[in-house]
Amino acid sequence: MFELSRNSEVPLVDQICERVTQLIRHGQLSPGTRLPSIRKLARQVSASPFTVVDAYDRLVARGVIESRAGRGFFVTPRRLSAPLVAIEALHDPGSDAMALARLCLANSADIVAAGSGFLPENWLLETTPAAVLTRLARGRRSHAFLPCPPQGLTELREQIATRLLQHGIAASAANIVTTYGASQAFDLLARILLSPGDTVLVEDPGYFVLFEQLRAHHVRLIGVPRDADGPDLEALEAACRAHRPRAFFMQTLVHNPTGSSAEPAHCHRILSLAEQYGFAVVEDDVYGDLYEGPAVRLAQIDGLRHVIYVGSYTKLIGPALRVGFVAADLTLVQRLIERKVLSVLSGSTLLECYVSEVLSGGRYKRHVEQVRTRLARMRRDARAALESAGVEFAAEPGEGMFLWGRVPDEAPVDELVRRARERSILLARGSLFSPEEGCRQWLRFNVAHSTSAPLVQFLRESLRAA
Repeated sequence: MFELSRNSEVPLVDQICERVTQLIRHGQLSPGTRLPSIRKLARQVSASPFTVVDAYDRLVARGVIESRAGRGFFVTPRRLSAPLVAIEALHDPGSDAMALARLCLANSADIVAAGSGFLPENWLLETTPAAVLTRLARGRRSHAFLPCPPQGLTELREQIATRLLQHGIAASAANIVTTYGASQAFDLLARILLSPGDTVLVEDPGYFVLFEQLRAHHVRLIGVPRDADGPDLEALEAACRAHRPRAFFMQTLVHNPTGSSAEPAHCHRILSLAEQYGFAVVEDDVYGDLYEGPAVRLAQIDGLRHVIYVGSYTKLIGPALRVGFVAADLTLVQRLIERKVLSVLSGSTLLECYVSEVLSGGRYKRHVEQVRTRLARMRRDARAALESAGVEFAAEPGEGMFLWGRVPDEAPVDELVRRARERSILLARGSLFSPEEGCRQWLRFNVAHSTSAPLVQFLRESLRAA
């Protein structure tokens, strides 16, 4: 039927799923066709029956095949939706931040997820094996299914505090509150720190979902240009003088979308301005673990006086594990706990136990090192492929998951994004990453998904035509 590669980094289960899906997609397995039995397929591909069971279960869950009691597995007779619904039927696809956020969260193997913010599924499965859930289910942590303390699981907060100390950030478990990912952390902080009409500084370009969260609190957003070495200090100081901001949200390391990291001198100057003008700095460090080598973070210099530090394990362990945290001074921690109780009561003990298990076994450290290596290779390959298609990049290589590329002025980006979607290619247009809708000729690319031949060919044809 097909062969599996024992030398591939892709797990055998994923290879089986991909091969069967391709055979169906290309018409070699027509609707209603009966698939080989579990034991027969296991013999054909020299895999264990358990591997085939796992693959068939995943294909059933995806609606690719179906199980018929006592008869076996069959190709699903018909698709219940048109192929384009693989990227959701939105009225104006890709035209606003909510559309892009929803498309990034669409879980479909049919999408070329060049604009996504997530790592490939098989990269994440390696650090979250089923054995972790098995240990939890068998009672290794007997409290995993009990209510979670509102401040967060004690052992997880202690592990986070230990990791922060390794980064030079003086924080104890008492300074930490866990959240449902970084998104809830930002929302809680906005509810506590901001009032309607306040001015808030954000990076331009910056994280597009954060912009929408802040706008929902009816604040005024002022963009500070982001350069290769950090925020533009002259523009930052001018904004402080003119607007007296309440807060500045920024990413020090492995910036989304540019991949750049702020220089230590910039960090010191930002903190001086925060003290001079009395604003809080919310340091978003969800990608910081992808930074290679010694790093300087704002919270490391400041000691949580003006800096509120936000981290998350969702990006690198898995999107389903919504576990983030805030590190702050004790007064703010108490207010965060109160707001958290009023919004969701508490976090999930099960999810926090899961993350704690991954951290305690040393698996996370090995996983991060492997992801860094993969991303560096994919970044180089994706950049070369996209440049060959006509996309331009800054000289600074950057790090992490994202490439920030510019297309020619003649290329109509909105039309490009819409036509890409018609081919089940997800692109993220740059104007979404600008609070003032600048960066109109830019696109953000996820390097782990951007060496795809259909993507490169589409861009090459489209940009040449422009």
